[in-house]
Amino acid sequence: METTVERLEGNLVRLTVTIPAADVDAAIEKAYRDVAGKLHIPGFRPGKAPRAIIDSHVGPEAVLAEAQEEIVDNSYAVAIDAEGLRPIESPDMGELDGLVKGESFTYAAEIAVRPELALTSSDDLKVQAGSKTTTEAELDAEIENVRERFATVETSEGPVAADDFVLLSFVGTVDGESYDGNTVDKYLFEMGRGLMPAEFDAALIGASAGDSVVAEFAIPDTSANEEFVGKQARFEITVHEVKAKIMPALNDEFAASVGGFDTLGEMRDDMRRKLDESKALGHMRRVELLARELIASRLDGEVPEAMIKQRTSSMTRDFFESLQERNITLPDYAQATGVEIAQIQADISEQAALRVKEELALEALFRAKGLEITDADFDEAVLEIAGGDQDAVAQTLENLREAGATPIVKESIVHHKALEWLLANVELLDDEPAADAPAEKKAKKAAPKRKSAKAAKAEEE
Repeated sequence: METTVERLEGNLVRLTVTIPAADVDAAIEKAYRDVAGKLHIPGFRPGKAPRAIIDSHVGPEAVLAEAQEEIVDNSYAVAIDAEGLRPIESPDMGELDGLVKGESFTYAAEIAVRPELALTSSDDLKVQAGSKTTTEAELDAEIENVRERFATVETSEGPVAADDFVLLSFVGTVDGESYDGNTVDKYLFEMGRGLMPAEFDAALIGASAGDSVVAEFAIPDTSANEEFVGKQARFEITVHEVKAKIMPALNDEFAASVGGFDTLGEMRDDMRRKLDESKALGHMRRVELLARELIASRLDGEVPEAMIKQRTSSMTRDFFESLQERNITLPDYAQATGVEIAQIQADISEQAALRVKEELALEALFRAKGLEITDADFDEAVLEIAGGDQDAVAQTLENLREAGATPIVKESIVHHKALEWLLANVELLDDEPAADAPAEKKAKKAAPKRKSAKAAKAEEE
């Protein structure tokens, strides 16, 4: 088999494939055998009918068409593999000439292939991934969360405050009309949790046990009942009891009750260590995500819509398979997450477009930096596909070539090596200064300390 490739406009190529006469004859012979095996002709055993009888029953054109289909199907994948092509949609082969016994067969296919785009720049790569260690504010917030879990409530003689609990009853109306469930009797309501619109909480502030207050407001668009949005709500509220939240004192006794620590300092140190471990685990992943987004933002050129559609289809299929594995229906998932089905699909499409753009950008970076795929790289990838079985490598490689898949293997190597280079060379900036930071501090931040992601990873290890 001989192949040639002609570059056309844009990302189109013309692949020309020539099949030797001997292979054409072999394909015709096989087609006649296959057809004969399917026919049931009186007087002949299955598969033993002579060619003339087969021609009289199905016609020589049908047999040759079957032979041609098999030749094209088998040779096309091998040809794109041999030429290292990565089609992004089905080829256009136009009208093919018929097979002629004893003659070679040539066909041409116009193929839209993966484009080789460029980057606007592959230098000055910087990302701001935040700190990989816990700040004092984050540690204090985590400790407050623990205090919240161990908080108690006690009856208070004072008026309702912003963080109290209130035992209350109310009667509600919407535009002056009652509705299903509009009466609530002796419900323990927690202030400041966003359980009701802010106007409801505001009406309770300052009220004492035995008081009655009224809350009125326009129902926001966050309401679970769309029919009520924009209408006027009125709640006549009776306060039965005020309960203050009592936070445990932050001392050694608290540390002992929470985790058996001898001192509060020990508890803080333990919490900081755990938070640091968790934060460090996610830091390099965040660096990678930001670096991929950065390089994708520098891709120059249009991403073919066919690639995005193909990736969207693949990701949608994976999404549905993951739901099936968990025995969850799409409507159930939408209800549990509060996301409309149309939005789910839109999100998948958006992610698909970003993934494709990132991959094309990594390929552009690979070319821009003169990176190469070595024989060792390819051999290692094939061995991995073979499950680490050295004896299966030769057959695995043959299967890949017959499927036209070695360019896909090489593409994955390109992505890996380009990402490896990117993470080793991207610079991590210090955190940005606060908006109200003094001018001199901002000036110092204008020339932040930098280190590569590779160095950061070494520090983590």
